[in-house]
Amino acid sequence: MIGDSSEMIGDDSVPGRAAEGGQEAAGGTGMQPTEEWTTAALAHASVLLVLVLGMAGGVGALLGPIVPLVMYLGYRDRSRFIAFHALQSFIYQLVCILLYIVLAVVLIILIVMAWVVSGLLSAVLIGLLLMPFALVLTLMAILLLICTPCVWIGYGLYAAYRVYQGQDFRYWLIGEWMEREVRL
Repeated sequence: MIGDSSEMIGDDSVPGRAAEGGQEAAGGTGMQPTEEWTTAALAHASVLLVLVLGMAGGVGALLGPIVPLVMYLGYRDRSRFIAFHALQSFIYQLVCILLYIVLAVVLIILIVMAWVVSGLLSAVLIGLLLMPFALVLTLMAILLLICTPCVWIGYGLYAAYRVYQGQDFRYWLIGEWMEREVRL
């Protein structure tokens, strides 16, 4: 599955998987593995805040990634597992917000161009033939702008579910890049 390079039971990289029965504290942090899994899952689930805050006022979506950033800053010295997942979630949310803004700007430019060309050419009647195209483009853009956050949030919640189950999770491209470039 895309983005799912999870490690199975028996892997030492996931807290509690190397310990028999998962009773050993994870990574010497004093936390039980299930506590680390839950905290790391909350970092991924914070993607819901972006949706809620974005719907509340648009610009509020920029506040959503602050939660995993604060979690990263709070746990970077205490739990490598939580810090990795919090930072991964933070980067994922920032990338998604930036891509969404770029997508919205490009779609707005295309829609405006389609309607302007259609309006100008309607003087010679050919523009009337382009109006259905402009309308379809507008409707498709609206649908895309509504569905994109749902996919983005679904993937973030899937990551939260996988981590909560005690399996390691890497976002496609982001997780692999972080493993290579970022040393926690």
